[in-house]
Amino acid sequence: MAAVPSFKMNLASATVLLVLGNSFSAATPVYLAPEQDIFLPASDSASEPLKWLGANSPWFAGPNYNDESNDVPDGCTVEQVAYVVRHGSRYPDTGAYAEWTALQAKIQAANFTATGSMAFLKDWKPVLTNPSLQIAQESPTGYKEAYDLGYKLRTRYPKLYSYGAPFVSWANLYPRVVQTAQNFVRGFLGPSASTLGQVITVNSTGSPQALFDSLSPSDMCPNFKDGNGGTAATNWSSIYLPPITARLNALITGNLTLATTDVSIFPYLCGFESQITGTLSPWCSVFTDEELRQYEYAQDLRYYYGIGDGVDLASKMMLPFLNSLMGVIADGPGQNGTAKNGSSFAIPNILTTFVNDGQLTELVAATGVMSDQSPLDGTKIPETWKYIASHFVSMRGTVAFERLSCKVAVAANATDNGIAKRYVAGENKATATSSPSDQTTTQTFLRILLNDAVYPVPTCQDGPGKSCLLSDYVKYVGGKLTAAGDLRTRCNVSAAVLAANGGGNGTSVVNGTVGASGKGASFYKTLGESWLGSVVP
Repeated sequence: MAAVPSFKMNLASATVLLVLGNSFSAATPVYLAPEQDIFLPASDSASEPLKWLGANSPWFAGPNYNDESNDVPDGCTVEQVAYVVRHGSRYPDTGAYAEWTALQAKIQAANFTATGSMAFLKDWKPVLTNPSLQIAQESPTGYKEAYDLGYKLRTRYPKLYSYGAPFVSWANLYPRVVQTAQNFVRGFLGPSASTLGQVITVNSTGSPQALFDSLSPSDMCPNFKDGNGGTAATNWSSIYLPPITARLNALITGNLTLATTDVSIFPYLCGFESQITGTLSPWCSVFTDEELRQYEYAQDLRYYYGIGDGVDLASKMMLPFLNSLMGVIADGPGQNGTAKNGSSFAIPNILTTFVNDGQLTELVAATGVMSDQSPLDGTKIPETWKYIASHFVSMRGTVAFERLSCKVAVAANATDNGIAKRYVAGENKATATSSPSDQTTTQTFLRILLNDAVYPVPTCQDGPGKSCLLSDYVKYVGGKLTAAGDLRTRCNVSAAVLAANGGGNGTSVVNGTVGASGKGASFYKTLGESWLGSVVP
């Protein structure tokens, strides 16, 4: 497999670019949208129990891990933005609910007394009131998360939408994902949602033509396997769960003995019961901060070695999509696409797409923002680590791509050595190896945010706000896609599907150079394909 090229500016023709500071900046807006969608209270035993539950956490704004504000950098404006969003908080799936009811049956069949943080156990029962209607659907907290996101994006990027204009959003064809998209559009458009809004649903298996042209490409990849964290996750569970289980069993007298498999779902119950009922679950008072940190790490391993950066094929699944999305971003704002009836429609400058946790995790791997994370250890928690699942694949987790237009100064005597010193890391102050001239130019950059926190690409972060020159990032993604090889072959796609598909690896090659067009996400520009549908918000 070819190595992914490290991208650098063409030094022979490059000029030293300097961000102009406050001369181009306006006052930072003070937004009315709250940073958090819901209150995240402490429990009796833990300071932030809902923030350490991996993918089972409700949404919360990611901590400033990279020491970079998510304010628009000085001298820059956001011209276009794309948000890829996991569905909002939800009710459990059938399998998880079966674990809840099995636990309840075990508790009811025993004769015991529980004390301390487990005193509630004897009276505990699952919180679903109508399972046949609730299973796998979005919960009230999920509705709020989606609606609030609509309001937040409408007010965060006020110049990117004109009042009264039609608005299109996209969703993987999965009930809770579509529900999240609908509630988002309602929050974005308000009372006009049903008349101006449209959610395009993408059926990942609706046609052979959907091969690597959907929002869940792994659905048509026979060789795709979710490793659920592999041996690393299994090893870690054998290390961290027994001491917690022993501590909790010491609070119980009688013939009820908790197994590690029982205890492993208690943090899940903490997160789900809290967001389903809107009140903090008693399960959140069962664990200490350190024990929840250990559970979070189990979730990190589950995603890293399940479908994320630590797995080869799975981590490539969303590359065709990202390559195509970057084509839309590279083309810039104000584009038009073709509607199902052949008419023209305006592609929103706030591009929103809704998916499941698997696809969001695969997309994070595709972006490269975690490429400097050392392989996670299945025997101990690192002193510091970047790959924290709750920071990006929480309920309603987001991966945002901002196209930034930035005014920059051109140094009078640019040198090859100066190019690496265009910006001071973490600041937006000018620095140069020569005196700047009065000349300015405008450059376009790409900035990535996970759950509202800036995550730079490690090998390209010398733009404003640790952004990357857009043209460089487009080349980077194209290089990753080329290095991934023919994903159709790697997936072992059947000959019949290949014959009907006629291509579809998300790659367009011109004169030996990978372009940003082609399959991957053609549905952003063409709404008439057979695997696409439409619902009213």
